Amino acid sequence: MKNSLKEKIAEQLKRAKIEHEFIVLPEDLPSDSLSHVRYLGIAIKEAVPTILYRTEKGLIAAQRCMDSMIDEEKLKKLAGAKQLTFATKKDLEELGLESGYVPLMGLNIPYYTDRRVLELKKAYGGSGSKVFNLKISPHELVKINKAILGEFTKITTEASMKVDSKIQVYSGTRATGRLHLGNYLGAVKGYIELQQKYSCVYSVVDLHAITTPYDKDQLSQNTLNVVMDYLSAGLNTEKSFIEVQSLVPQHMELAYYLGTLYPVSRLEDLPTYKEKKAQFPKYINIGLLYYPVLMAADILLYKASLVPVGVDQEPHLEVTREIARNFNREYGETFPEPHRFATPGEYVPSLTGEGKMSKTKEGSYINLVDNKDTIKQKIARVVTDSGGPGELPKSGSVANLLKLVELFQGKETAEEYKKLYQVSGIKYQVIKSNLSEAIFKELMPIQEKRKKLEENPGEVKEMLFEHAKKLRKLAQETVDEVKEKMGFFK
Repeated sequence: MKNSLKEKIAEQLKRAKIEHEFIVLPEDLPSDSLSHVRYLGIAIKEAVPTILYRTEKGLIAAQRCMDSMIDEEKLKKLAGAKQLTFATKKDLEELGLESGYVPLMGLNIPYYTDRRVLELKKAYGGSGSKVFNLKISPHELVKINKAILGEFTKITTEASMKVDSKIQVYSGTRATGRLHLGNYLGAVKGYIELQQKYSCVYSVVDLHAITTPYDKDQLSQNTLNVVMDYLSAGLNTEKSFIEVQSLVPQHMELAYYLGTLYPVSRLEDLPTYKEKKAQFPKYINIGLLYYPVLMAADILLYKASLVPVGVDQEPHLEVTREIARNFNREYGETFPEPHRFATPGEYVPSLTGEGKMSKTKEGSYINLVDNKDTIKQKIARVVTDSGGPGELPKSGSVANLLKLVELFQGKETAEEYKKLYQVSGIKYQVIKSNLSEAIFKELMPIQEKRKKLEENPGEVKEMLFEHAKKLRKLAQETVDEVKEKMGFFK
């Protein structure tokens, strides 16, 4: 169903030629302001809530930076009002609003804006829609609202420090060796973008790696390899925490506490557990069953709101949300419910024509460290057809090959090949050669940086221990809070 108020605001801003952006929000994101702040990855003061009050003259809207509180006596003086009370549910309904979703603009009532709002470069606030947030210049906002400016707030810096110190993004990669193109496009490139605006933890989850058959003599090196691939691909240790999961034991401790809130029957029904049981019938263990609970602990340990994972991990993420809800209901509001963050290249097709690139499917992937000849050999082995002319395959290895062309050579090149296929036919030898060159061109700077890291593995390890030390401190705060709320001895 369309949201008429949001559309009305969009049309008003378009007519006024005011630069703005509507940011899509998850439908199940809680309506409280802090959840929105964490999801957007902004400082708390950048959020500008609109509070509706009833005066003896009628309704008014008051806007402030979220790191401050409204001084009602000052607001009354500014508005020339004797009485000031919060708007009722009936008032909101008459304006066509849901509780918790008051827009930054678009209401036919007087607006009052605190002067601190004008100090912001951009203001984030409601659009009247549950699934959209409005981002706009504060000066343009005041102008279009014909708002009355004044000083009617008190700063609460403690709240600002508390929210800004929290981790907003968490994601983990199993310690199974070198990363491949699927990991790079589907995860790491997204990580690089996220670290520009969010507080992030990117973890190598070696505890998860031992739930399926593994080589104990290679586990440590596999972990280091993933870290080096992270760093080579562009993760910045000044902007993100790089974590080795087993170096922060609070992951396991929190997982135990959370596990007491979740039924075994739900874990046994998860599709990934069933798939791994079938794949490794002689390696069915408690760790494998407990995998989603540990994953929940990984995320909730840092109270992260965003998790950049593939859609195949959505069932596990729902377990995390369920556990968060269970804990909050039983012991009081503690954890945000995290949401999946989809990266543009989250689905990178397999070279075999079936599914996506995966380490568990031999011949399906290209490693970040593969040289030009190896890449050409792997691409050359992709099974193709006659090349047309005719109807373009919608699935299979040919469709996957053209998807890779789109990812590495651009959509225009892929569309050109598709048209040729349908009209006159295409020559796969040329396509494969050009694609191989494009892939290697993107991987070459990554490989050069990795060689330098391999020359100084000690520095990488030192960084990991330093990050682990800082993360243990953050993690212990959450564990202490959980233990206190659950009633443990202190």
